[in-house]
Amino acid sequence: MTRSVLAQHVRCGDHVVVGQTTGEPLGLVAELFALAAGLGQVNVFCGYSLNPAWGAPINPALRVTTYCGLGSIRHLVGCGAARVIPAQLSQLASYFESGVLKADVVLLQVSPADAQGYHSLGCAVDYVWSAAQAARVILVEINPNVPRSRSACRLHGSRVVVARASDIALPEVPNEEPDERQLIIGRNVARLVPDGAIIQLGIGSMAAAVARALSQHRGLRVRSGMVGDWLPELLDHGAIDTTDPEACMASLAVGSRRLYDFAGPHGPLSFAPPAQLVAPGGPLAGAPFMAINSALEVDVFGQANAEFVGTRYVGAVGGQSDYFRAARRSPGGFAFIALPATFGAGSTSRVVARIASAYVTSAQSDVDVIVTEYGVADIRATTLDQRRGLIAALAEPQYRAALNKAQEQVHA
Repeated sequence: MTRSVLAQHVRCGDHVVVGQTTGEPLGLVAELFALAAGLGQVNVFCGYSLNPAWGAPINPALRVTTYCGLGSIRHLVGCGAARVIPAQLSQLASYFESGVLKADVVLLQVSPADAQGYHSLGCAVDYVWSAAQAARVILVEINPNVPRSRSACRLHGSRVVVARASDIALPEVPNEEPDERQLIIGRNVARLVPDGAIIQLGIGSMAAAVARALSQHRGLRVRSGMVGDWLPELLDHGAIDTTDPEACMASLAVGSRRLYDFAGPHGPLSFAPPAQLVAPGGPLAGAPFMAINSALEVDVFGQANAEFVGTRYVGAVGGQSDYFRAARRSPGGFAFIALPATFGAGSTSRVVARIASAYVTSAQSDVDVIVTEYGVADIRATTLDQRRGLIAALAEPQYRAALNKAQEQVHA
């Protein structure tokens, strides 16, 4: 039997970086799992995965590290089989560039080569690009379903080793329909977003609710670490400035096949690494930048937790702080936290006296506006006393008295 290409290139002690979301090569990952016992200790860095294989027990020879608790990697984090490095996405790129994080081997799913011999990274252009520049070898799985996206980040055939071929459809994430509370929150956010603004949204039902409320806006542009199926909807409604060939730029697209089709060579969506999307000047200059993110909870000081539910790591630092600070640099920009006032049926408040986990994703000095279904708190240039009152008023009414009492205790 011919020895696998992966086995020829991965050595004991190597640091292997796996592409995330649609950039993850499912066949190569399955091969890595199957060969793990014979490879010796191998360090694996994997981010947001849509591959259910990570939900099964992993051979202990693979020492897994991640930056998030998103997708199927959440299982490994929850059972202690994956370690978490809390870092902004732009930091991860710089860590790989400097060697703080090592990348000996990179595993990627890419498009077939174009006429010039270049492979596209498709809908996933992120820190893995920096890892690939530092790697000893880049092993790729060629898949014709990966779009040849518009991006300066392409890999020439001379720089990669083709390890496998695949025709598996890109993994899709079902569109999450926002509930009535989220739709109200979306409308509250949209009132503060002017026509012609640059917006950043993530994925999920909260992002979908905000985008729906923005559908009658005009001249919008997008700079977002992740985009979801809300992007085609905004394009359908004419909300995006399509006269600008770089109107829509992202690092990751996660959604349906329709979204991925917008990432083709003639589509409106182009890709760049996270640090480029938030760089001072450049694409963010000259227009108000609205960085709109959600969180698991906020406290009455304006701090946000987007990572922990109790002791469980279920989120990520991601690009939240990067985008909030970029919004600050733009004329008229806002850093939004948009979230329902309670979890689920209302048994737990998401507006709290203090962040319960002690882990703060965004500092009180990074947040401009907090929005729930009960209104909007503009906490710019407010004292601690002022913001406590503004933010407590966003909570479910039954929790406001307790929040006010907690405030009194802080003063004591």
